[in-house]
Amino acid sequence: MTELRRLMRAEWIKLRSLRSTKWTLVALVLTTVGLGALISAETAAHWSHSSLIDKRTWDPTNSSLAGTAFGELAVAVLGVLAITAEYSSGTIRSSVAAAPRRTPLLVAKALVFGGVSLAIGELISFVSYFIGQSLFSGHAPISHIGDPGVIRAVAMTGGYLALVCLMALGIGTALRHTAGAIAALVGVLIVLPSVFAALPTGLQNAVERFMPEQIAASSTGAVLPEAHYFGPWTGLGILLLYAAIAMGAGMWRFTRRDV
Repeated sequence: MTELRRLMRAEWIKLRSLRSTKWTLVALVLTTVGLGALISAETAAHWSHSSLIDKRTWDPTNSSLAGTAFGELAVAVLGVLAITAEYSSGTIRSSVAAAPRRTPLLVAKALVFGGVSLAIGELISFVSYFIGQSLFSGHAPISHIGDPGVIRAVAMTGGYLALVCLMALGIGTALRHTAGAIAALVGVLIVLPSVFAALPTGLQNAVERFMPEQIAASSTGAVLPEAHYFGPWTGLGILLLYAAIAMGAGMWRFTRRDV
């Protein structure tokens, strides 16, 4: 435990000292909150012209968190750079020399970067929610923080961002290349859902529900998801499994290959 605390302290210093991580965190806040507010304002302005179907399925909680779709890319970059920046600069050799047992080193990195992503993710999720409801007020129906499912939805949004960071860290550790890891994440988070959207409806629904993006959409709303999508807690379990698989793959390569 003493070794883990020492390594976590070192990872915290790295996080605070690297300019790339600071700018990535700034991008996370600006994209999630800023774009979420912009989308909410646009939705509120055109609410009166919305179709009857859109009004019946209206979920003000989920709509106020629309910026998450953009923020996930920023937090994915953060997770990738947490490890690939050390490979590109060569400082990974110093890190491994200071911590010959590599498993605690990667665990410490996951705890620090995952923890920071969770804390900031929760903060900006609640900020986005309250900004969104204030923009909807007077134009469209709103939700309240005490309504059924609202706190769960907002909290899961922050949790989703933290899990994306861990998935990115695992993939970055396995690939050891910034561009390759980011490309892989963009493919999973953005490209694949677009490809599946072109499939026949039955096949699309069967496959799409396993995509992280769709799981997040189903988990971060107070209104129950459609029947062919996973429920919030099942979706959270699947995301945890994805993060565990990615970190497991990264750990396997990190502990078995030279730096």
